[in-house]
This record gives sequence, structure tokens and C-alpha cells, in this order.
Amino acid sequence: MNETAKDMELKAWRLLLEDDAYRLDCPKDYHATLLQRADELLQRGLLDADDWQLLVAAADQAYDATVEAPADKQSDCLPLSTLRLPDTP
Repeated sequence: MNETAKDMELKAWRLLLEDDAYRLDCPKDYHATLLQRADELLQRGLLDADDWQLLVAAADQAYDATVEAPADKQSDCLPLSTLRLPDTP
């Protein structure tokens, strides 16, 4: 099975989302990068507005979970199962 450009880009976006070291060390940059990449995917026509909104919401939730938790209560792993993301094969 050949992966489409959309599939590859969504996998790359998800890998960025799962980068817990980046998320915990630089939460503002992490969030901005996720949003920028989502915007790029939309502009390139690889996402529709609904999938773009899912990525933006996931980025916002990841950021909020990071900055709202006290440092001693932060998890090293983001609970990805709680985030809605576009379907990928």
C-alpha cells in the first residue's frame, strides 16, 4: 500500500504531537509549531476544514494539559487516547 502525502504528513504531525520532551521543555513553541504545521497542511490542500479543526483542538488540548498541571504533577506522556485526530491508515 502506498502512503499518500496526506498520510505521511499526518503521521509526521502526530510524531510532533507525541514529542513529550519538546512539549514539556518548550510548551509555547511546541504549541505554535503544531498550529503552524496544521495551517500548512490546510493551505497545501492536504486537510479539509474539519480535519484541520481536529488538529488545532488536539494541539490546544496538549498545550492546556501541559501548562495547567503543576510541574510536579506533569506526566511525561500525553494521553493521546483522549485526543480526536483525523483518521489515518
